[in-house]
Amino acid sequence: MFINSFTGNKNIRLSLEEKIKSAKLGHAVLIFAKEGCGANFFAKLLAADIVGADGDGMRLIEEDAHGQVQIIRGSGASGQIKVDSVRAINDNVNFSSLGGEKRVVIIENCENFNLSSANALLKNLEEPKDDITYILTTTDTSRILSTIRSRCQAYSLVQPTVEETKQYFAGVNSAEKDELIKIYGGNIGMVKAALENPKRFEILQKALEAQKYIQSGDRYALAKLLYAFNKKKEDFALFLKDIEYICDSSLSQSSVKVLNAVTEAKNAMERNANLGLVMQNFIISVKK
Repeated sequence: MFINSFTGNKNIRLSLEEKIKSAKLGHAVLIFAKEGCGANFFAKLLAADIVGADGDGMRLIEEDAHGQVQIIRGSGASGQIKVDSVRAINDNVNFSSLGGEKRVVIIENCENFNLSSANALLKNLEEPKDDITYILTTTDTSRILSTIRSRCQAYSLVQPTVEETKQYFAGVNSAEKDELIKIYGGNIGMVKAALENPKRFEILQKALEAQKYIQSGDRYALAKLLYAFNKKKEDFALFLKDIEYICDSSLSQSSVKVLNAVTEAKNAMERNANLGLVMQNFIISVKK
């Protein structure tokens, strides 16, 4: 089965495999994992097993081009899933498949529902069709309506061990591989992004450089470095995430202070505070 190619989480994979084979998989599955731990990829592997896809079918699912698998994602800077996207699901599933084949609807990062779209999906979950399975993924279960959670079989993916991550990247020829695993631990998605995306790797390098300036107390150099993120909110959010990982790998008293500053900055960005002011406050906070 395709899910058995996923790194780690053996017990979850075995449980889902048994439920698929015995036709006891519920009509709705909720997959939770930290960002970068592969919830969306796991959902595609699970969908492939549910619909009985072959290797070419798996490729089509990954390309969002498989006739039996529909993928819903958020849009815009906020990633919000709008009610029109859920209504599009209804247009496709409110009839029985002609051949009786299984169909799957994957809804990625369902914590980004607004109230209208969440309620629209809830109607589908309350009256499920036998040939439809919904697979929802999330990085934050607290932001999902309890009425949706209660109608799903929930699974929490755990981050692979460092050893499992090293085995996953065993065939990758990269001088940075070991250092990235040291920083990100078992978060395969984060390691992969830094290896494959030069811009993502550059942001990590800035985070490592910033940490040195924070430790040395060089606020001028830190301010100059942060200026590179001026008017680049998404890049700065990734920078903050990298600072968190760097601090987590060396939890000291100073690291706790920096982590608190990161939390303040992230909360301010969620409130749509001025980015320049957020960065200024970050510089002040790390030296309090």
